Amino acid sequence: MNERDVNRARGHHGQLLLDLLVIVAVGAILAGGFLLLKPRSAVDWRAARAVVIESDDWGLCGFTPTEDALDGVDIDVICPGEFPDVYLYSTLECRETVERMAALLAGHRGRDDVAAVFQPNYIMSSLSYAATSETSDVLQWRQATLPRLPALYSRDDLWPAVHRAIGEGVWWPEYHGMWHYDPDGRRTTVAVNGEAMVAARRGLLIFPGGSRSFELALHRDPEILLAELRTGLTAFESLFGRPPTSIIAPDYAWTRACELMWLDEGLRIIQAKREQRPLSKIHASMWDRFWKVCERSWRYLIEKKIVYLNRNCRLEGSQVADARAHAAACLASVRRAWNAGEPAIVGTHRVNYAHLDPASVDVGFAALAQVLEGFGEDVAAAPIYLTDNETAQLTRKGTSLRDTGRRRILRNLTHSRRPVLMPTTDGRSLRAVWLNPGETLQVDLQYHTDD
Repeated sequence: MNERDVNRARGHHGQLLLDLLVIVAVGAILAGGFLLLKPRSAVDWRAARAVVIESDDWGLCGFTPTEDALDGVDIDVICPGEFPDVYLYSTLECRETVERMAALLAGHRGRDDVAAVFQPNYIMSSLSYAATSETSDVLQWRQATLPRLPALYSRDDLWPAVHRAIGEGVWWPEYHGMWHYDPDGRRTTVAVNGEAMVAARRGLLIFPGGSRSFELALHRDPEILLAELRTGLTAFESLFGRPPTSIIAPDYAWTRACELMWLDEGLRIIQAKREQRPLSKIHASMWDRFWKVCERSWRYLIEKKIVYLNRNCRLEGSQVADARAHAAACLASVRRAWNAGEPAIVGTHRVNYAHLDPASVDVGFAALAQVLEGFGEDVAAAPIYLTDNETAQLTRKGTSLRDTGRRRILRNLTHSRRPVLMPTTDGRSLRAVWLNPGETLQVDLQYHTDD
């Protein structure tokens, strides 16, 4: 081979290497773009500046019914190190909790003059180890499904307060689950642990392995899960006057099979997709996390029926050392979400607002107030406050309708004039209400409470 052929061969190999590098670079860019996919939206969330407040564990009869229920109970024998101390003295919400939250929210309005709205995600059933009757000493597991509550968690005036807050438009319940744990697992483990049995009799929601007892565990019969879901959905609609549309899986642990089950039963909005945990493993490896991102991006790309909403802000005031700094960080997260073209979805838990320690409750409410007040007094700079259902509607078609019972809230967050279909007075048909770009319309309705 002469020198010209050698140089030609070198040039050919060099070109092949360059082509290969280009292909690799383009592939990496495409792969990176795929992994960074977000749910598609008909709304420019940067301009909308929306805030959604999602809160888990409402309706959960636990962890503790009264302050003295933990006296003499050895937590280290039952579930050593499984739960933070703040959770051990958390309790079921009461009328005062709901009224305090409603007053706080009503005092903060968005730039469209709609009050801030809180979305409590409800657990619908509980187990109590109690006497079969008032005159019997025989104990057995008893189920209570909302609005019924176990005797130790009695809240006679809770539901009227909830219905008032719903009517005021500041309380929008959604679905969390049936139990928040595997009920058979709780029964089984309590039966062989004397200390846990004592705890159960006192109404304490602690049992061995409780932090890893997943309601949607893989070993649970799918037919039982479906039956529980249908029972919970029926109870939810009966209690709140409408079916739920959004769900957050207990412990963020669920599978694709669960998503399809929810979809079949009318739940088309799934919260916290980014935080989804595998049911098969307690600790996820690097590759588990990588494939989770791939699966999530794939769902964003192809899913036509489900809307995934991601929590991108965290507010857990009573669970941190410096609640004020934590609330400030939450505000910063809200603005980062807007800048990234996402609605700001704040995740917060009931433990911050319903607790046997009044000081802990004050800290939790103060942190939420700090966030709500952090947008300033300039109406033009204020956010708009949405529920999951509104956010999903806006994401898919740019318009939304929310019926609080007392009023309907219609929105158009697109750049063109669009119709929103609203039920007529008799409820038998729909009529189109045309809204201008960016317009919010509130229509007053007749409303009756159950007081």
